[in-house]
Amino acid sequence: MTRSSRATLPLLLLGPLLLAGCSHPAKTFGLELTPPDAFAVGTEAPLSVPPDLQTLPPPVPGAPRPQQVSAAGEAQSLLAPQSALQAGSTSLGPAQQALLQQAGPTPPAHIRATINQQAEQESRGTGFVDSLMSFGGKTQGGNQVVNAQSEQKRLQENAALGEPATKGATPAAAPAGASKGLLGRVLDLF
Repeated sequence: MTRSSRATLPLLLLGPLLLAGCSHPAKTFGLELTPPDAFAVGTEAPLSVPPDLQTLPPPVPGAPRPQQVSAAGEAQSLLAPQSALQAGSTSLGPAQQALLQQAGPTPPAHIRATINQQAEQESRGTGFVDSLMSFGGKTQGGNQVVNAQSEQKRLQENAALGEPATKGATPAAAPAGASKGLLGRVLDLF
């Protein structure tokens, strides 16, 4: 081997290794297009002429325009409309106030945490003891499956009698494919 071939061999082996270290070689070398982010584009506030030019405050260099809303503030008002309503609650008309009253009270502040906790409990699988002792009729998490026909009949009877829909027990049915656990089958033998 000649001296120059010995020097180029490590470079040839090191080249692909260096390129593999690049996270996006096509983007690094300009082979991939990177279009602008559509969500980062903001709109400018329209120009307006005030009624009296003498009452204008003097301009402050570098200060943001008072009529211009920042992109972050605009995004927050789109994603969280209740913050926009709270800021301008004095300018609500009677129709808007009536609509908000019909929508009901604002939900409690911790409702999202409660829903997430209940969803986590419902998504858990049955444990070994639960599957061993299951007698059917209940789904995981302890909630019963409602018998739709019996529930419809109960609701119609309550409506005919003028009773509230919450009166009476909700009829439960065994879920489709529910089987007794090992302990339940052993007890059936006796």
